[in-house]
Amino acid sequence: MNRRQLLRVLGLGAVTAASLPLLEACAPAAPATQKPADAAKPAETSKPSEAAKPADAAKPAEAAKPADASKPAAQAPAPAAGAPKRGGTLTVVVQNDWVSLDPLFNTGESTGLNMLYGTWVRLQRDAKTETWGPTPDMVAEWDIKPDAITMKLQPGVKFHDGTAWDAKTAKWNLDRLILHPLSTIKANMKAVDVSKEDAEALAKMKADPGGPLTYESKAVEIVDPMTVKVKFTAPSASFMFSLTGAAASPISPVAYNKLGKDGFARNPVGAGPFKLAEWKTSNSITMDKNPDYWNKGADGQALPYLDKIVYRLIIDDSVRLLELKSGNAQFTELIQGKDVAGIKSEPTMNFVESPVSGNNYRVIFDSTNEESPFNKSLKLRQAMLYGLDREAMAKTLGFSSGLARKYLLPKGSMGYDESEKLPFYAYDKAKAQALVKEALAENPKLAGADGKIAFTFSVIDRAVDKAQSEMIKQMAEQIGFSVTLETLERAAWTAKLVKRPDQPGGKFDMASMRNPVTADDPDGQFRTFFYSSGSFNVAHIDDKEWDKAIDDAASTLDAAKRKQMYLDMEKKAFDGAWYGWLWQQNWNWAFNKKLNNFQEPATNQWWFADTWLV
Repeated sequence: MNRRQLLRVLGLGAVTAASLPLLEACAPAAPATQKPADAAKPAETSKPSEAAKPADAAKPAEAAKPADASKPAAQAPAPAAGAPKRGGTLTVVVQNDWVSLDPLFNTGESTGLNMLYGTWVRLQRDAKTETWGPTPDMVAEWDIKPDAITMKLQPGVKFHDGTAWDAKTAKWNLDRLILHPLSTIKANMKAVDVSKEDAEALAKMKADPGGPLTYESKAVEIVDPMTVKVKFTAPSASFMFSLTGAAASPISPVAYNKLGKDGFARNPVGAGPFKLAEWKTSNSITMDKNPDYWNKGADGQALPYLDKIVYRLIIDDSVRLLELKSGNAQFTELIQGKDVAGIKSEPTMNFVESPVSGNNYRVIFDSTNEESPFNKSLKLRQAMLYGLDREAMAKTLGFSSGLARKYLLPKGSMGYDESEKLPFYAYDKAKAQALVKEALAENPKLAGADGKIAFTFSVIDRAVDKAQSEMIKQMAEQIGFSVTLETLERAAWTAKLVKRPDQPGGKFDMASMRNPVTADDPDGQFRTFFYSSGSFNVAHIDDKEWDKAIDDAASTLDAAKRKQMYLDMEKKAFDGAWYGWLWQQNWNWAFNKKLNNFQEPATNQWWFADTWLV
């Protein structure tokens, strides 16, 4: 499939360069252009021997030519100053605590997991073209068709316990992602053909989700010792993207089956450039260099260059910044807008800000809490969303790094409405007050003795979130609400709001959250937040119409039709008003100049395997 055909299939006329390589590598070939002889032949993407060449690690890749549009985008790191230096400990200060170190079941922070595990494929930016796309990691090359995807595995990879990375191990991991009853990305695997699975065996797994995983699916086939094939019931343009996230990271089946779900969560075994040395709960995680890591550095020797990484938990933004400036830490991210100018002026610091990725702040209402005034009245949800001044929040909290948001999808995404003619909740205080009055006229019992509508606003204990909550409280009280703020540590907030098979979640009125966003395939965003089994469906939406709309769009190859489906979903989200999009802070990273060769990652997927300290 050539580039023009690919764009027509996926409807990318409106997509920025930032999302093209990802979709090129993930897109199914159009059936009309299939050649029978090529049907079973993996595309010539990135050959194993080429992926491991030392010379390639330091040489920027050329921009993809039209004929190469179906190949994974090549990593193109910016030239680093000086020769790589081995040794040393990198200290990173992070804001959110860890809940589990098993990536698939983790409901808390994922920071550092990609250093423990590695990934099927990694998202990388091409420095010449400024485009993002999946590049080979533990998968060396792949070929995606409407009915299946074939993946050739990277040779020479083994897990920290010595377990081999081969087709048998890859199949076990894919079976876990697709079929484990507690899989957090099960919804992303809906295109996989599970029609021939053993229902009785799956029921046994569901009855004992914490035990060993011994079931072998029919959906994933071992082609040869280093090749696996996943069968689809419908085309899946975003399947490879689903494998780039931390949750999908391959783990050692030997260790998992030996330790069980809960034991593995505390004693993880991956195949990444570092392995776990110590986890001090609510304090820090220490990782030691993996001496048997498969990939090579620019000096021809095995990565990583560093001996150790220490991730220290510091929730307070100002304290994290002080630790960075004092030299007690060398790296952090998401510097508050008010502190950006100061960090840029520090002679010992580097500051990198992404032009396409960011943290999207939003509010959510609980669709299942029958006691909540927002559940009882659509007009109250609409009133709240019209009563929020997004521009003021972006300016006050984000400074030069903040921008107001109108929709779920960001600019550059395939489903973004460039004309911005779709309805959105613009700040309109008078309209908000009128909607509150209408709601009270319909149901006077919504208000208390003071005539106000009382609710509790649940927020995460972070500086920006708390400052934002105070602004929202003030705005809400001006239109007829009475607000009680509830501040929770992030893990407690997640446990209360996020419902999963092993985590019932709790009822709430309104909450706020932030989530990473970048211009990638829109399926991931809608499936995460609106799908009934979505990994962060915090509004607790359980709607078959939503599920069908999301599944239909993911399997549609007609360009115009697929784009229209996502525009229709944005309208559906507006009408339901269970989420309110507020503002976005551009993603940023601040680090000491002693840290060399840091490349901009996709949001918080930091990659320290080929960085070094001087």
